[in-house]
Amino acid sequence: MRILITGAGGFVGGAVARALAGHELVLPSRDPDRLRAAGLTGAFPPFTGELEAQVTAAAPEVVINLLGIIRETPGASFALVHEEYTRRLLAGARAAGAKKFIQMSALGAAPDAPSAYHRSKYAGERLVGAAGLPYVIFRPSFIDGPGQKLRAELAALARCLPVFAAPGDALAAPVPVADVAACFVRAAEDALVRDEIFELGGDRTVSFREIIAASLASSGLRRPVVGLPRSFFRPLLPLLALFPVPPMTREQYLMMASPNVPSGRFRGVRELLGRTGT
Repeated sequence: MRILITGAGGFVGGAVARALAGHELVLPSRDPDRLRAAGLTGAFPPFTGELEAQVTAAAPEVVINLLGIIRETPGASFALVHEEYTRRLLAGARAAGAKKFIQMSALGAAPDAPSAYHRSKYAGERLVGAAGLPYVIFRPSFIDGPGQKLRAELAALARCLPVFAAPGDALAAPVPVADVAACFVRAAEDALVRDEIFELGGDRTVSFREIIAASLASSGLRRPVVGLPRSFFRPLLPLLALFPVPPMTREQYLMMASPNVPSGRFRGVRELLGRTGT
């Protein structure tokens, strides 16, 4: 099966591409050598903003959209990456006669969400649902595993911080990246999995203090992690913004306004894989 994957160079994208390696993959990239060095195989056309034309030219049977950002930059806004890029990919998928479109969204996506990130993710979902193509939308909780960007960022901060603080009342249900990749494989290969939203979470609900502590430990770093109320961090956001890589942005603060755990209103890992995320 010919599958086009956008975002294959990312943490989740690499896992998905490796899990689908038995198929004919098209992996648009600005740095194809890095993808090859990571062990990915397939065709590597240069990634451009002309996504409709790229998809049409590739003529895939399945399009998987893993493009996403958690911090805006001057050249990449939430609206551009989560909405406009999705719109262009869908136009290409329709023109190419694709059989399915699989979209990465996020738990918390809603039209009235506190964060622009989650509102833009919901806008992308609406585009997918209205495109007239068979689709699957995944809303994962915090995705964990080797290569998680948070681990590298914490390791960098640990060079100058003897102690960490993290919200002890902000909750998530971490899901292994391997389980997320397996869910994408199931959605791509099973024609019966379609026109549905799935919430992907693990079987444990933990605080972000526990997530930070576990991420530090996985990198071999021993640092105390103090749990504080989420509200404690709000007046500190201007100071945190001065870091080269802010430990918490205003958007990330807003993202934690509601528990990042499955609602129970949608099917999830157990239904797709026969087990819960661990």
